[in-house]
Amino acid sequence: MKMYPHIVLMAALSVPAFCQKPSPFPAPNPAPDQTQAPTSKADEMAYQASKMAIDAQTLSARFAEQFDDSKVAEMEAQAAAMDQKLSHMEFSDIEDMKSAAMDMANQAKMAFLQAPVPPVPPAAPRPPKIVTQFRRDDAYSAGTRAIDDHKYDEAVQRFDSAIAQDPSRADGALYWKAYALNREGKRDEALAAIAQLRRDHPTSAWLHDAQALEAEVKQSNGQPVSPAQESNDDLKLLAINSLMNADAERAIPLVENILKGNSGPSVKDRALFVISQNKSPRAQQALLDYAKGGGNPDLQLRAIQYVGMSGTKDAQQQLVGIYTGSSDPRVKAAILQSLMQAHASDALLNIAKSEKDANLRGTAIRVLALTKGVSAEELVEIYGSADAAAKREIINGLMARGDGKTLVDLARREADPATKKMIVERLSNMRDNKDALDYMMELLK
Repeated sequence: MKMYPHIVLMAALSVPAFCQKPSPFPAPNPAPDQTQAPTSKADEMAYQASKMAIDAQTLSARFAEQFDDSKVAEMEAQAAAMDQKLSHMEFSDIEDMKSAAMDMANQAKMAFLQAPVPPVPPAAPRPPKIVTQFRRDDAYSAGTRAIDDHKYDEAVQRFDSAIAQDPSRADGALYWKAYALNREGKRDEALAAIAQLRRDHPTSAWLHDAQALEAEVKQSNGQPVSPAQESNDDLKLLAINSLMNADAERAIPLVENILKGNSGPSVKDRALFVISQNKSPRAQQALLDYAKGGGNPDLQLRAIQYVGMSGTKDAQQQLVGIYTGSSDPRVKAAILQSLMQAHASDALLNIAKSEKDANLRGTAIRVLALTKGVSAEELVEIYGSADAAAKREIINGLMARGDGKTLVDLARREADPATKKMIVERLSNMRDNKDALDYMMELLK
């Protein structure tokens, strides 16, 4: 049974940027014996791995804040190279792989801590801030984690930060802010947040969820959530997990009721994961409906990831259809990542050649360069008409593949000094590659 060894390695390579912060993910359970049927521990491992895959872009964004672009690109390329080497590992190899990844993480952490820090001139003293300011890329996901941890006051602060910093996710942040306020018993403030959501985002996909939440808020009479209710949410997670292998006719309606209700982020996420693991036609259609936007935007992004993990040709075609019909950059970026996981090289190649949006085209080329089945000749063809950003993605992808020969050919033909320097920098890091070393010697002569 194929699993996700590359997920742990990606997390390990992200350690330098988070060496002073505990991991948001629980430790995985030991791998089960391959001769036995999958156990709940195996299900839990798959679930946690899938969550880490979905959050990979957020981790990359945080990492980018700590290092310059060239360092980030090198680390991304190294991660991709390791991903290709380990993509055929079996589930039974997880423990060995995890140990190796931890060694890598420790080495990266030490390198980060020992790196010289340039002196910083003294700054003028600032008055203390009452409300903590959070990073843009972290505020929304940190808010949902705070809800899962029952830290509702912190969640409200996080979502206020997300509303101010990222208008594209302000409607979702307003919904979860209202959810957290209701859990605190702040009925009037919760209703005000819902009213703001309706006023500022009249066409939002969150309005259906907000209507159900509003009904719950009006019934709460301003009472904070009780410990018994918190425990009930935890019990729901256990009950949902038990439906993993249940009959679809019985399980799917129950799970869909949870997805349509006002449960917290982790409960809905687990419910959607249960649907993705059920291979019945009804379950797969339900998952596809959510990938098309049948629920709130958060569930849509999760569903897109789960559809891509199936790896089937039908799933790839469905994702391409959703990509073509969507105008949401977040949805399209998520689909590109899923197509890479599914090794949909033809689909990615078509998107890389036809996408008009520069950011999405750059993303498509990046994932294309790291996708199995795409030849070096196809990448060189795109390189010939690519802009500087797209060329960088192709260069990094070729480095990740260990393709020193193609990189040397590009370096010899490249007329732009800055781009040629970038290629030579990547070749200088390929110390075990004969083509790269021969070219370094050629430059010295």
